[in-house]
Amino acid sequence: MAVALVCLLAVLALPGHAAASSRATKLVRYHGWSARVPRSWPVFRLGPGSHTCVRFNRHAVYLGRPSRAEDCPAHAAGRTEAILVAPAAHDSGADALSGGEASLTPAQGSIAQVRRPSADVLVTATWARHPSSVRSALGVRSVTAAARADARADARSLHRLAPLRAVGVDADATTTTTPSTPATPGEVYTGLGFDACSAPSATAMNNWMASPFRAIGVYIGGPEMACAQTNLTPAWVSAETTAGWHLIPIYVGLQSPSNGCGCAAISTTNAAAQGAAAAQSAVEEAQVLGLGAGNPIYEDMENYTRGTVASQTVLAYLQAWTQELHALGYLSGVYSSELSGVEDLVAAQGTGYVEPDELWIANWNNQQSTTDAKVPATDWASNQRLHQYLGGHTDNYGGSSINVDSDDIDAATAAPGSGALTTTVAAAPSIAIRPQGDGTVQLVPSWSGETGITRWQILAGNSPTALTPQLAQPASHRSIVTRNGDAYFQVQGLNAAGQVMGSSGVTATPAHVAMFGHSAFVPADGPGGLPVECFAINGCRISTTVRLGKKVLARARGARVAAGGGIDHFSLSPAVHRMVANAGNRGLSTTVTVRTTTGRSATEVIRLVRFTTSGAGPRRRALSRSAGSMRILGATEFVSHGWTGGVLVACPQATPCTATPTVRVGRHTVAVSHAQTIGPQEIGYLSFQMTGAGHRLLMGATGNQLGATVTVSSPTEGLAVGATASAAVSLDAF
Repeated sequence: MAVALVCLLAVLALPGHAAASSRATKLVRYHGWSARVPRSWPVFRLGPGSHTCVRFNRHAVYLGRPSRAEDCPAHAAGRTEAILVAPAAHDSGADALSGGEASLTPAQGSIAQVRRPSADVLVTATWARHPSSVRSALGVRSVTAAARADARADARSLHRLAPLRAVGVDADATTTTTPSTPATPGEVYTGLGFDACSAPSATAMNNWMASPFRAIGVYIGGPEMACAQTNLTPAWVSAETTAGWHLIPIYVGLQSPSNGCGCAAISTTNAAAQGAAAAQSAVEEAQVLGLGAGNPIYEDMENYTRGTVASQTVLAYLQAWTQELHALGYLSGVYSSELSGVEDLVAAQGTGYVEPDELWIANWNNQQSTTDAKVPATDWASNQRLHQYLGGHTDNYGGSSINVDSDDIDAATAAPGSGALTTTVAAAPSIAIRPQGDGTVQLVPSWSGETGITRWQILAGNSPTALTPQLAQPASHRSIVTRNGDAYFQVQGLNAAGQVMGSSGVTATPAHVAMFGHSAFVPADGPGGLPVECFAINGCRISTTVRLGKKVLARARGARVAAGGGIDHFSLSPAVHRMVANAGNRGLSTTVTVRTTTGRSATEVIRLVRFTTSGAGPRRRALSRSAGSMRILGATEFVSHGWTGGVLVACPQATPCTATPTVRVGRHTVAVSHAQTIGPQEIGYLSFQMTGAGHRLLMGATGNQLGATVTVSSPTEGLAVGATASAAVSLDAF
């Protein structure tokens, strides 16, 4: 629940502050504090012996000290407008509280604290979509401006009190525990556990030593954590782990764009950056509690409706979460429903996707086992699974009742101990490599906590010991997209003077498969052809599925893709051929999935474009090929409306290929072009433009097949004549 905890230096509103809206508000007073709040909000008075749960996912005003024995639901997620007013704890340092998400906007969910000296109270307020309710109650003009100002002040201190642990709480008279073997950081625990929205009191934890549970999930932070954590302190963590409890730290970050909890959503265009920021915030919260490097932290991804956008957004967020936790020395865990997040993570296995270390499966089937029908036995198989088998219910042990979710656990848990506390400044930059289905590679460089980096320098090559600079981008770019099939990448962080401030380790490009171009050309009555290449997969064989919506139009299995790429052919039924013909020149927009026998896959939107020919056509053959030059892949070159075409080529070398295509019919040049570059180990098209004479020849060619010679010429350093490759092809208009 650790959303941005910020100190708003402002005065609270007096009763007349919202006079204009008095009909819709009511006046609330407490210990000299007063403010107007919406009339519909309930007011809870937290007197001695109160068990009211302080939750910030419902509109409410809480007055008094939260009890250590709150009666909270097992789980609650989300943030809305709510206010807690408690007597100020003068030794808490609450007037200097900060938060990892201080830069969040109100729409994303925020939390703020302000001390009211004249009333001797500390006011904690949360907001989501309607900050005006909080703004009027607190008497501030802008919550975001105050948050930004406070964030700058808070940046001076990392080790702070976590949100909502600074408010005064009733003393817990019983704090004794029965010593046992202390847990160690990252220790695997196998057995039963539970998770609760608010960490139980020391008394309750001591009583629950009579239970079959020895692990507990505790919510340490996140912008969508709903329950206050009045018990969760470094002392509590130390005492309970010494008593033999294994901790499962949970962070409730931003949620899927299609979430069902009404929570703030991950940005579809900035998911990776938000995932990395969540990991940094989670590490800060863990370290506040004394949970150092080597421990796991579990991201709570609530159930969502799966779909292309939602699934891709969640996966990008979770991958960045995992990568950033690894960079900071922590293990990554993810909790989600068997029907949403778990299913998406399972589907991403074997694609080069960076999976979390631990998987927490929510499937309330009441079976105390970590096996699950939707998770293959070989996935997360080495003490890496948790299963939440029973949802919210109340258990009682030793006279203490707690509403909990029940879990079967065989995974890493957390504890203080030998794991070192670190700062959020990583020793060196890191780079994440994310191959895309269209042949591009997304590079995500980062350097947690480091300042003064102005540019990223990307190095690449086919040998980890022979990398060369390829491109540079401003450090403000969260990701860099390149068409580069190199086997290894590295990133360097440069300062304003161009000096290298640090270099990442050399990272291998994950094995993957990709499609090239946006079209697959389909003859009137034959198979379609699609350029495909496999990367770091020996003996690559693929299956191809073509869909229109949910309808499968074509399936092809067992095709072999040659090293360096080639054309994948798939057969179409007469009915599908008619659909393509009816689509006209723009083509039929379909979704094509290519999957290798090793489990890698790529899915792209591909237009099936019809072309027609008749007769045998001209002879097609390779005429010459020079070592190191581009390789011509296609024996047929397609020309749009008889004017603009492209030569499909492969660059088989470790450095980019630059070449100019030339198209001749006999001795006459029929197409003009310019020098173009294809990335190393990549497939691509070299475009050309037909001359007027060439256009007339093509449009008048018998059977729409014009015999031609295509030559691609590459300049070679130090040589008068560059390397060339040529082929006899057919030019076909479409």
